[in-house]
Amino acid sequence: MTFDVLIVGLGQIGMGYDLNLDAKKYVYSHASAFDQHEGFNLLGGVDTDFELCKIFKGKYGGKIYNDTIEALRENEPDIVVIATSTESHKKILQDVIEYSQPKVILCEKPLSYSFKEANEIHDLCKDNNIKLFVNYIRNSDPNVMEIHRKINSGEYAGYAKGVVWYSKGLVHNGSHFINLMEYWLGPILGKNCINKGRLFNDQDPEPDFSLKFEKGEMIFLSAKEENFSHYTIEMIFENGRLNCNQGCENISWTPVHTDVNLPEYRVLSLNDKEYFKRSMDKYQLNVTNELYGYLIHQNYELCSGEMAVSTLKSIECIIKECQ
Repeated sequence: MTFDVLIVGLGQIGMGYDLNLDAKKYVYSHASAFDQHEGFNLLGGVDTDFELCKIFKGKYGGKIYNDTIEALRENEPDIVVIATSTESHKKILQDVIEYSQPKVILCEKPLSYSFKEANEIHDLCKDNNIKLFVNYIRNSDPNVMEIHRKINSGEYAGYAKGVVWYSKGLVHNGSHFINLMEYWLGPILGKNCINKGRLFNDQDPEPDFSLKFEKGEMIFLSAKEENFSHYTIEMIFENGRLNCNQGCENISWTPVHTDVNLPEYRVLSLNDKEYFKRSMDKYQLNVTNELYGYLIHQNYELCSGEMAVSTLKSIECIIKECQ
């Protein structure tokens, strides 16, 4: 069974991130992911940039359009990917609903800069019987799913405490890790501002803050993107430490054991450190695999519209707390 896909927006996540990379090793864009997956037929791409359209046509074939409405009128996609700028999401989604009847809309994160508009987007999809997913890629990562299982099963034991570093704005990049912590640790029960921070590019706040979840507490600290991109997580459990570096590209678990020389002490066992097999090199293909699972009524792990709206609501509350 195959499903037809139309991609609206051929920028970095739409097509550009892996354009010049080995497609067998790296899948960072929607275009490459859907092109490679046997369960999908890539109908075409839409972008107002004529040059990007020509590049898409040359690499992936299919039809190219400079106008979303024209593309929707000429095709009947099962899935529409919205990979345009955040402020355009609602307008494009309204066009999709008016001129087509897709089964699924996969929208880039964040849904909107405001919780109110994000909720309106979610309601539009719900009212028109369209399943909305948001491209928080880590929810579909095999290692992230395995950690979710280990926390829920108690293999990583007890109430977690830890630190998340993020850069390049709370809404755009910090939201990835709030969403991830909600997936791992459950709903947010409390929040506290530590430092107001600055506006990244005069638009996106970068506060330091703490969040209390159902299964743990995390401190979020902002780093300066202009120095270097920094996305790391350290989580302390009763029986060990979880480290996620480089945005969860490199993950390790260090268990606790009794100190050989001082048996009254329990320490991290560096000799027994477990390294997770790298799985983020094909993060967008991971999302596409999970989407296919949803479409053929199998188990799947994707960020739903409801989850994304909840994350935005939390972000809006954090920003207000830090004003």
